[in-house]
Amino acid sequence: MKTITKTCAVAIASASVALLAGGASAQTAGIATAQPDAAIFSAKAFETANTQIGTTYKAQLDQAAAAQNALNTKLRGILDANKDGQISQAEAAAAESNPTIAKQVRDAQAAAQPGIEAAQNPAIKAQAYALEQIVAKYDPALRAVVTAKKINLVLSPNAIQYAPPATDITRDIIAEIDRTTPTVSITPPANWQPQQQTVELLQQYRQIVYANAQRRQQAGAPAPAAAPAAGTPQGR
Repeated sequence: MKTITKTCAVAIASASVALLAGGASAQTAGIATAQPDAAIFSAKAFETANTQIGTTYKAQLDQAAAAQNALNTKLRGILDANKDGQISQAEAAAAESNPTIAKQVRDAQAAAQPGIEAAQNPAIKAQAYALEQIVAKYDPALRAVVTAKKINLVLSPNAIQYAPPATDITRDIIAEIDRTTPTVSITPPANWQPQQQTVELLQQYRQIVYANAQRRQQAGAPAPAAAPAAGTPQGR
């Protein structure tokens, strides 16, 4: 079973994922394009679920964030050779080539990571459960849009070299998901585990959110409410 890649400082609540370009939604000569991941991540039900998760599991996420900050502080103390509060590339390279320092880093991470993951995992599992419910709604929404617009063929944007913006029906699919599934549960049944597809999609989502947060930080823009994410829900 594959686990979700460990990343730090990734938003659970109030995460805005910009995936869709503007433009009209229509089909061209019976052919259309759609972005399944964008439709799923942009569903209002997923946004609402993320907000609920951030509230429901705030105490655990705060605990994980505090533990992560403590670990970061400890690692900075180990790696910051000149004690200027910064970790330079030279200091990082020196640590990698120094077995003693490298072991100190590994030991610190090994000691802190189980507690961080234990605090985060309930929220991450709830997020995976919400996502999996929305994934199940994608195909019916796609079929409804295809029928309504009399579309004969739907392609992935990556499979073609050019298509006019009017060809993209992703927003129509989002609207259909929002219509049929305004909310989803964030409480998984006992012993529930996400499917492999869900694990991979959640990993993709969290990478996008992390990248967006990094861009906002570099641009000096305020970041949304965030929580570290280093959980490992399992896929079947």
